[in-house]
Amino acid sequence: MNAVAVRRFVVVAMVYPAIVVAAAVTAQLILLPSMPSTVAVHWNAAGVADGFAPAWLPPVLTAALGYGVPLLMALTSLSGLRRGDRGPTYRFMGAMAAAVSTLIAMLMTWTYAAQAGTTGHDATVSIWPVLVVSFAAAVVIGVIAWSVQPANRREPAVPAPAQPLDLAAHEQAVWLRTATLRSAGAIAITAISIVLVLVAVGCWFAGAPVEVAWVVTGVAVLVAAIAAMTVAFRVRVDATGLHVVSVAGLPRFAVPIADVASASAVEVTAMGEFGGWGLRKALDGRFGVILRSGPALEVARRDGRRFVVTVDDATTAAGLLETFAQRRAGG
Repeated sequence: MNAVAVRRFVVVAMVYPAIVVAAAVTAQLILLPSMPSTVAVHWNAAGVADGFAPAWLPPVLTAALGYGVPLLMALTSLSGLRRGDRGPTYRFMGAMAAAVSTLIAMLMTWTYAAQAGTTGHDATVSIWPVLVVSFAAAVVIGVIAWSVQPANRREPAVPAPAQPLDLAAHEQAVWLRTATLRSAGAIAITAISIVLVLVAVGCWFAGAPVEVAWVVTGVAVLVAAIAAMTVAFRVRVDATGLHVVSVAGLPRFAVPIADVASASAVEVTAMGEFGGWGLRKALDGRFGVILRSGPALEVARRDGRRFVVTVDDATTAAGLLETFAQRRAGG
């Protein structure tokens, strides 16, 4: 079943986007000799063209975005699928890759072809019908891509409580670790943050519209803040319970010892079970700080909720937390 899932994922997320984008770029290159030197590439909310670029740019953007974005989505998921991971996230990413390539290829080619034979700035392309039809086509392709992939859902096992550590009744102990985002993820987030900051600075110095400059600056600040808050967390287990705090100070999470029903060391897959990395909620209701796949500490609360944090030496952390929980309960 896993081999089938991998093959069909590759078809919908990599092969299909390559074919549809290649067809779109080919059509645009055929039209290039009949295009004006400058073509409309952006429209305002009223559907009026308000942004223009050289005629060679749309084919380049179609290739870069139409295949680059789906390829990034595919590569993010493919390694996990090949390892045998399960979960609806992989199926969704495959469907989204196919849908995105369809949307970009159709939208870019339609608006490009509509301007053939014009002088560029007199283009009368109405963007809304193009958007509606392209989006509808993308939805249909996305549904088809979802349907052809096997469900392949992973059902996580119910973890058994950890063995308490051998501590005397009067003894105290503290367990400390730092949970960090996997190297590739940290590098990617840092690179994206730097690029966005540079783009924001460029917008201000290049004389871009103030509204655009503010939007880009806001996005850059938001991404940088999220990166700072989620790249690493300090994890502490002591007699008061579990404490998980970002190295930036926020966000912070705590499970008081009075609320601990049980603690377990588990193995998690970030994509398969939680749909990615960061602060995540799984389909089965678990919430956690998921910075990578691998060992994790899972705490079951007395109200049935479960909290998970990926961290090394989770077995010791779970054992110590179980020790304090049983001690408080008088066990």
